Amino acid sequence: MTTIPMQLPIGYTLRPDVAAVADYLRLREIAGLTPRSVAAAEAGLPRTVFGVTIEHDGRAVAMGRIVGDGALCLQIADIAVDPAHQSRGLGKAVMAALMAHVADRTSAEVYVNLIADGDAHRLYAQFGFEPVAPLSQGMACWVHTR
Repeated sequence: MTTIPMQLPIGYTLRPDVAAVADYLRLREIAGLTPRSVAAAEAGLPRTVFGVTIEHDGRAVAMGRIVGDGALCLQIADIAVDPAHQSRGLGKAVMAALMAHVADRTSAEVYVNLIADGDAHRLYAQFGFEPVAPLSQGMACWVHTR
Protein backbone atom coordinates (compact mmCIF):
# COMPACT_ATOMS: atom_id res chain seq x y z
CA MET A 1 0.00 0.00 0.00
CA THR A 2 1.27 3.44 -0.91
CA THR A 3 0.97 6.43 1.42
CA ILE A 4 1.91 9.88 0.22
CA PRO A 5 2.58 12.67 2.73
CA MET A 6 0.64 15.80 1.82
CA GLN A 7 0.86 19.45 2.72
CA LEU A 8 -2.27 21.49 2.12
CA PRO A 9 -2.23 24.87 0.43
CA ILE A 10 -2.32 27.88 2.78
CA GLY A 11 -5.82 28.53 4.08
CA TYR A 12 -6.97 24.90 4.01
CA THR A 13 -7.40 22.68 7.07
CA LEU A 14 -7.91 18.92 7.10
CA ARG A 15 -10.09 17.58 9.91
CA PRO A 16 -10.16 13.85 10.70
CA ASP A 17 -13.95 13.79 10.85
CA VAL A 18 -16.88 12.82 8.67
CA ALA A 19 -18.53 15.71 6.86
CA ALA A 20 -21.76 17.01 8.39
CA VAL A 21 -24.88 15.78 6.59
CA ALA A 22 -25.53 19.13 4.86
CA ASP A 23 -21.89 19.40 3.73
CA TYR A 24 -21.89 15.78 2.57
CA LEU A 25 -25.00 16.29 0.43
CA ARG A 26 -23.75 19.63 -0.96
CA LEU A 27 -20.28 18.34 -1.84
CA ARG A 28 -21.68 15.24 -3.55
CA GLU A 29 -24.01 17.38 -5.63
CA ILE A 30 -21.53 20.04 -6.74
CA ALA A 31 -18.81 17.46 -7.42
CA GLY A 32 -21.15 15.57 -9.75
CA LEU A 33 -21.64 12.46 -7.60
CA THR A 34 -24.97 10.67 -7.40
CA PRO A 35 -27.31 12.63 -5.13
CA ARG A 36 -28.23 10.98 -1.83
CA SER A 37 -31.16 11.66 0.49
CA VAL A 38 -30.96 13.28 3.91
CA ALA A 39 -32.35 10.07 5.44
CA ALA A 40 -29.66 7.91 3.82
CA ALA A 41 -26.88 10.31 4.85
CA GLU A 42 -28.16 10.51 8.42
CA ALA A 43 -28.26 6.71 8.64
CA GLY A 44 -24.98 5.96 6.89
CA LEU A 45 -22.50 8.65 7.91
CA PRO A 46 -22.36 7.66 11.61
CA ARG A 47 -21.28 4.17 10.52
CA THR A 48 -18.16 5.49 8.79
CA VAL A 49 -14.92 3.75 9.77
CA PHE A 50 -12.90 6.94 9.21
CA GLY A 51 -13.51 10.18 7.39
CA VAL A 52 -11.81 13.45 6.59
CA THR A 53 -13.06 16.89 5.66
CA ILE A 54 -11.02 19.76 4.28
CA GLU A 55 -12.23 23.25 5.13
CA HIS A 56 -11.48 26.67 3.68
CA ASP A 57 -12.69 29.74 5.56
CA GLY A 58 -14.72 27.46 7.83
CA ARG A 59 -16.60 25.79 4.96
CA ALA A 60 -16.22 22.17 3.88
CA VAL A 61 -14.67 22.05 0.39
CA ALA A 62 -13.48 18.42 0.17
CA MET A 63 -14.22 15.12 1.84
CA GLY A 64 -13.72 11.39 1.76
CA ARG A 65 -14.43 8.43 3.96
CA ILE A 66 -13.72 4.76 4.57
CA VAL A 67 -16.54 2.28 5.04
CA GLY A 68 -16.38 -1.43 5.83
CA ASP A 69 -15.73 -3.78 8.69
CA GLY A 70 -12.60 -1.98 9.88
CA ALA A 71 -10.18 -4.89 9.53
CA LEU A 72 -10.67 -7.26 6.59
CA CYS A 73 -12.46 -5.26 3.92
CA LEU A 74 -12.61 -1.50 3.46
CA GLN A 75 -13.96 0.71 0.73
CA ILE A 76 -12.89 4.25 -0.08
CA ALA A 77 -16.06 6.26 -0.70
CA ASP A 78 -17.46 9.73 -1.24
CA ILE A 79 -14.30 11.46 -2.43
CA ALA A 80 -15.57 14.88 -3.46
CA VAL A 81 -13.92 18.26 -4.02
CA ASP A 82 -15.83 21.50 -4.56
CA PRO A 83 -15.13 22.46 -8.21
CA ALA A 84 -14.15 25.98 -7.08
CA HIS A 85 -11.28 24.38 -5.10
CA GLN A 86 -10.14 21.69 -7.54
CA SER A 87 -6.60 21.46 -8.96
CA ARG A 88 -5.06 22.35 -5.58
CA GLY A 89 -4.20 18.83 -4.47
CA LEU A 90 -7.18 18.49 -2.14
CA GLY A 91 -8.31 15.14 -3.56
CA LYS A 92 -4.78 13.84 -3.16
CA ALA A 93 -4.68 15.15 0.43
CA VAL A 94 -7.97 13.40 1.23
CA MET A 95 -6.65 10.13 -0.21
CA ALA A 96 -3.33 10.50 1.63
CA ALA A 97 -5.14 10.93 4.96
CA LEU A 98 -7.44 7.98 4.31
CA MET A 99 -4.62 5.68 3.25
CA ALA A 100 -2.47 6.76 6.20
CA HIS A 101 -5.33 5.73 8.47
CA VAL A 102 -5.50 2.34 6.75
CA ALA A 103 -1.74 1.85 7.04
CA ASP A 104 -1.66 2.84 10.71
CA ARG A 105 -4.74 1.03 11.99
CA THR A 106 -5.33 -2.17 10.05
CA SER A 107 -3.77 -5.57 9.55
CA ALA A 108 -1.46 -6.34 6.64
CA GLU A 109 -4.16 -8.34 4.90
CA VAL A 110 -6.88 -5.70 4.63
CA TYR A 111 -8.54 -5.51 1.19
CA VAL A 112 -9.20 -1.90 0.20
CA ASN A 113 -11.34 -1.20 -2.84
CA LEU A 114 -13.07 1.70 -4.54
CA ILE A 115 -15.01 2.64 -7.63
CA ALA A 116 -13.20 5.20 -9.78
CA ASP A 117 -15.46 7.57 -11.70
CA GLY A 118 -14.14 9.14 -14.88
CA ASP A 119 -10.50 10.15 -14.73
CA ALA A 120 -10.29 9.68 -10.93
CA HIS A 121 -8.47 6.40 -11.59
CA ARG A 122 -5.34 8.50 -12.17
CA LEU A 123 -5.49 9.85 -8.61
CA TYR A 124 -6.16 6.42 -7.09
CA ALA A 125 -3.33 4.79 -9.06
CA GLN A 126 -0.90 7.09 -7.21
CA PHE A 127 -1.93 5.24 -4.02
CA GLY A 128 -1.41 1.74 -5.42
CA PHE A 129 -4.92 1.03 -6.70
CA GLU A 130 -5.10 -1.03 -9.88
CA PRO A 131 -7.94 -2.27 -12.06
CA VAL A 132 -9.11 -5.71 -10.96
CA ALA A 133 -10.32 -6.89 -14.39
CA PRO A 134 -10.19 -9.47 -15.84
CA LEU A 135 -9.90 -11.49 -12.59
CA SER A 136 -12.78 -9.58 -10.99
CA GLN A 137 -15.45 -7.23 -12.22
CA GLY A 138 -16.99 -4.44 -10.16
CA MET A 139 -20.74 -4.65 -9.85
CA ALA A 140 -23.42 -2.49 -8.22
CA CYS A 141 -27.11 -2.54 -7.46
CA TRP A 142 -29.31 0.35 -6.27
CA VAL A 143 -32.09 -0.69 -3.85
CA HIS A 144 -35.02 1.57 -2.95
CA THR A 145 -33.94 4.38 -5.25
CA ARG A 146 -35.82 7.67 -5.16
